[in-house]
Amino acid sequence: MLKIAFLSQKGGSGKTTLAVHTAVAAHEAGERVVVVDTDPQKSATVWGEARSQDYPIVATAAATELLRVLDVAKQEHMTLAIVDTAPHAAPDATKIVRAVDLVVIPCRPTAFDIAAAGSAVDIVKAAGVPAVFVLSACPFRSPEIAETRTILAEYGLPIAPVEIIDRRAFSRAVASGRAVTEFESEGKAAGEIRSLWNWLKEQM
Repeated sequence: MLKIAFLSQKGGSGKTTLAVHTAVAAHEAGERVVVVDTDPQKSATVWGEARSQDYPIVATAAATELLRVLDVAKQEHMTLAIVDTAPHAAPDATKIVRAVDLVVIPCRPTAFDIAAAGSAVDIVKAAGVPAVFVLSACPFRSPEIAETRTILAEYGLPIAPVEIIDRRAFSRAVASGRAVTEFESEGKAAGEIRSLWNWLKEQM
């Protein structure tokens, strides 16, 4: 079972949005997916409860319970676990990072997000776990996107070639317990998420 954690030390980075949409894209591509929501805000859990579909499964767990939940998921023949994490929780973040195969660090092209990226990088490098950046909630055709790529490249981690643009389809889909690949299957947002999942799978 492959395990991915979406990690950011700053709220509002698009962490949960990417986690649940990637989970659905992976499910649609044939994976047996569980989303493990370790964020006390439980946004992924609320999304899961609003869904009319049974998959992907959404489990709520404290960071201290993560290893047990992942073990159960493996016994249930899940092929992919996606862990959503809480911001500003460094001790718990370290536990989570050490339990997964890949860490995805979402980063919006803003000064505050870029500044916060270093904290997440410190955590994953200390744990010795592979990590990648994903540019999320990007303004359409913004020059800041290229600038952010240049700055993040200095950390020496792979950066997803696809940017996730800030599109209304994301919020509209989530409001009804869906993902963009279900809400507008042929839309641009859906295409971006599918491309992201395909690239993430190549990193593992």
